[in-house]
Amino acid sequence: MECFVSQPNSVVLDIAVNPKGKGQECMDQVCRILGIVEQDYFGLLYKGRGGENLWLNLRNRLDRQLAGPPPYRLQLKVKFFVPPHNLIQQATRQQFYEQVKAEFESQKLVAELEDQMIRMLALIVQAEHGNFDQRTHQMNLYKTMLPDNYEPTPELIHKIVDSHAHLVGLSKESAQYKLLQEAAVLQNYGVEYHEVNYGGETIHVGIGPTGVFLYNASMELIEKLEYVTITKAEHVGKNCVLKVMNDNGTERDIMLRLVTQSVANAMYRCITEMHSFFCCDTVHNEVSTQFSRDLKGTLASLFNEKTTLGRDYVFDIKRTSREAYDHARRLLYQPVPLTGMTGESMISDKDSHDCDTPPLSAEEKCQVLEETLERIEDSFTCCVCRDAEISATLCPCGHLTCIECAKRLTECPLCRKQIETVQRIFLPTIQCKGATCASISLQTATKSPGHKHCHKRKREAYMDMLECPES
Repeated sequence: MECFVSQPNSVVLDIAVNPKGKGQECMDQVCRILGIVEQDYFGLLYKGRGGENLWLNLRNRLDRQLAGPPPYRLQLKVKFFVPPHNLIQQATRQQFYEQVKAEFESQKLVAELEDQMIRMLALIVQAEHGNFDQRTHQMNLYKTMLPDNYEPTPELIHKIVDSHAHLVGLSKESAQYKLLQEAAVLQNYGVEYHEVNYGGETIHVGIGPTGVFLYNASMELIEKLEYVTITKAEHVGKNCVLKVMNDNGTERDIMLRLVTQSVANAMYRCITEMHSFFCCDTVHNEVSTQFSRDLKGTLASLFNEKTTLGRDYVFDIKRTSREAYDHARRLLYQPVPLTGMTGESMISDKDSHDCDTPPLSAEEKCQVLEETLERIEDSFTCCVCRDAEISATLCPCGHLTCIECAKRLTECPLCRKQIETVQRIFLPTIQCKGATCASISLQTATKSPGHKHCHKRKREAYMDMLECPES
């Protein structure tokens, strides 16, 4: 069975899957082609029978969700917009950038302040066309990329030119990352919109990482419902019902009516998955195990309650934001298996290899040690700025950052828990116990500023440790 999967930059991938395959099989092939390990942030979008956009449930069969004959047309989209500092791979950041750029150009992602719009536009031009150049086509480019609510006046174009000129020398990857940082502070970053009928009026419902937003027809905010105030979400036919806790302790029902039952189910699924991904420590069983059956499966379940025949899962979320980040790090930075406690046994041919495996050469041993040292160095680097060493722990969650980033944070960047206190920590250096061996600092061995032979220095540092008789 053939599927055409289009990326945010309009490049189409031709994917062949089993006729009875599940959506996860298609997603795995797409991520393998693009080199993406952090696939928990992405989803596949398709058109319903009424032309509505629906998320493909990756746990269910493709042919039971997609209408019509193959080839099926799908879109690879970012489903959960996490903060950019949580993205580990450049391939993942590239997909995030392409979608943010597309939403900015289509005005789905709106910069309310003019300065924000100018900075974002300048970063897009820098990432797409490089350094500022006073060429006619580049000057016209600013005008064509301006949102419709901005008049291309000479003063505004001059501000954009000035902002772009200050980005000279910025690499494409850095410009993309800075654009994601600018987009992440916008109110509608990562918000999915649905058009509903509420109280006889047509309104827009935005579902994002922090809660549910109610807008009028002019996209003016009516009410914000944080997830902590929503006690329950239900899906009944074409209606999606939210039970909300008021400030005085009473509950009220907000009934949102949609055009079709499939759209109502999509909205109910979106609210539940957004809440689970961003606000929960783990995906609860009542979410991961919830399913429905068709007629054939219902009849079979009368004789065998545990049968999977005709079973369709309601949600396909597997991990929360924190679990997805940890899972990606484990896949990307798998430690080298160690069999001993001393430095010599880390690379010992007798202890680390089978009898049939040829021993490692000296160069290969050094390569293994270099990779191990790089993983150690990365684990000691702040997850926010990705530059300074960790020097503070956030309480009560216990995650680590550098002290400068910790001072500016109000919630943990990994688990989103509120920070009550920040505790300064002091990490010891890596030292050898031998009396004749000099102490080796992790920072000195890996981050010596201006050192032209860093690999040689790391290699010498490790070999000194291995040669010490008492290490």
